Amino acid sequence: MILILGDNNDAHSALVADILKSKKEDFCFLDTRLYPENILIKWNPDENNEGYLKIKNKKINFKDIKSVYWRNFNGIKFERINNDAYLTDMIYRERKSALFSLFYSLKTNWCNSVEAFEIHQKKAYALHLMKENNIRIPRTLVTNDKNSIKEFFEQNNGEIIVKPVLGGAYTEKLTKRALTKSRLETLYKVPAKFQEYIDGEDVRVYVYKNGIYALKINSKTVDFREDRNAKYTKIKLPKKVIKDCYKVMEILKLKYSGIDIRLNKNGEYVFIEANPAPMFIFIDRITKYPLIDSLIDMLINP
Repeated sequence: MILILGDNNDAHSALVADILKSKKEDFCFLDTRLYPENILIKWNPDENNEGYLKIKNKKINFKDIKSVYWRNFNGIKFERINNDAYLTDMIYRERKSALFSLFYSLKTNWCNSVEAFEIHQKKAYALHLMKENNIRIPRTLVTNDKNSIKEFFEQNNGEIIVKPVLGGAYTEKLTKRALTKSRLETLYKVPAKFQEYIDGEDVRVYVYKNGIYALKINSKTVDFREDRNAKYTKIKLPKKVIKDCYKVMEILKLKYSGIDIRLNKNGEYVFIEANPAPMFIFIDRITKYPLIDSLIDMLINP
């Protein structure tokens, strides 16, 4: 049994499901929005982690779960109980604690694990771990102090970018004009991540247990995701960069990843982040890299 954490409305989850079906592999979607009404848990932590999930009445014993593909965590149902804020919060916390305790304890082939995703959700911490292990990252500031932004702006000769601390929005290059008083005044409510602007090209590296696949992205926008005319070119990485990619995988507890790097004008590779659930359909199609096949192989042959 292979669990797909996500749902059939996501293109990547649906594609993985279709391929598993074609290979006659038993699989099931685990959409956490169905929990608790349509997902039941029975678990004995003191008895060799024995237990099962019932997903829409389909019983799945823990011992039969070969792999988990973590594509999307769709959250846990939050409902107001009789307008009682304390009871509402308590029930939500209990649901989350039970589910995540199981995620941490389920000994199977996670692609990727809950630990990897929780590190990714703390992106500044992930950068800290990389820096601690001598991986070149951008100079970075996480702050809600407007005065520190002005200092950081000057320290980097007015060449900085801004992005959310957690993610979920495009990267923006900041100009002095963009540092308006009203924008700075609201910063204390919503901290942001500021980084030196790395002038150069984007590099995306897909790392699997059986291979590493790199491409250079030539884009006219600060964030290549906004450029529909970006050019993608397959490249070979220097041995030092390949070694650093595998080091990043180890320290961020990843089994596979899409690692984002900037190649600056001096030929230096600067690591930005490592995504634990990278999109791959488009890149697989245009580069002919075996990205989909590599993931499927990891799930079927752990």
